[in-house]
Amino acid sequence: MGLERGDGPLYVQIRDAIRQQIDGQSLPPGAPLPTEDELQATFGVSRSVVRQALGQLAEWGLIVRQRGRGSVVAPQREHHRRANQAGGLRQQLASAGQELRTEVISLAVEEPPPDAAAALRTAHTWRLERVRSVDDEPVVYMSTWLPADLFPTLSAEELDGGSLHDWMRSLGHQPHGGPRRVQAVPADPVVTQHLGCQRGEPVLLMQGVTQDTYGRGLEWFSAWHRPHTVFDIDASVNPAPHTADSESTDLNRVRDLVTELTSLIGVEPNTSHAG
Repeated sequence: MGLERGDGPLYVQIRDAIRQQIDGQSLPPGAPLPTEDELQATFGVSRSVVRQALGQLAEWGLIVRQRGRGSVVAPQREHHRRANQAGGLRQQLASAGQELRTEVISLAVEEPPPDAAAALRTAHTWRLERVRSVDDEPVVYMSTWLPADLFPTLSAEELDGGSLHDWMRSLGHQPHGGPRRVQAVPADPVVTQHLGCQRGEPVLLMQGVTQDTYGRGLEWFSAWHRPHTVFDIDASVNPAPHTADSESTDLNRVRDLVTELTSLIGVEPNTSHAG
């Protein structure tokens, strides 16, 4: 199949065509890609264009290029995090042998959206944008709102590469936790730019507020995660509701236990007050 000359650089068209096959699982992890000769014939382009497309796919970690053996789709890497744990992503990934790096994209005083203003109880806020990467692969794009009354001075240098919660603790504010929600949303142009995913591709959005031990809002955030992020949750089963039948069963068990104990010590049980 030929490529349209007016639809962007040829290598980008080839790159995106292969990526669509990878994302759609028609090229699953470990599957071999067509050879460079086959790609040249399929797309009607030069070898240098094919190599440029494959090179970018390799940079993104989507394929593995093997000298003399062709290219294969890279194994799917999953990044696990605790959905019920506020912060601590660096420690969670470190326990899995992965390194987290944080880069500050922008920092400015801005008026927050209504949900953030309500959670922080102020419209005087900082907006902090960051990208968090694992082994140089961007996995989370975050937009965070911080109350300027609690944090009157703030600089990108203070936060670049470090933990926001550790920085809060250094100022005497103890992050405690707060409500979170996770939903699948299509990637918009901003998320696409920072995470290297395709526009409209499903990503996982976590939103929430982190409060201190007094219930004051320290941050309100939106965090977009690459689709291969796995949120782990500890679930518990609610106890069965207490009913008249269960009360009767409990009473019978108590009576049986009393009878057994009294027989062991040779005392006749007094059941004159039993219900």
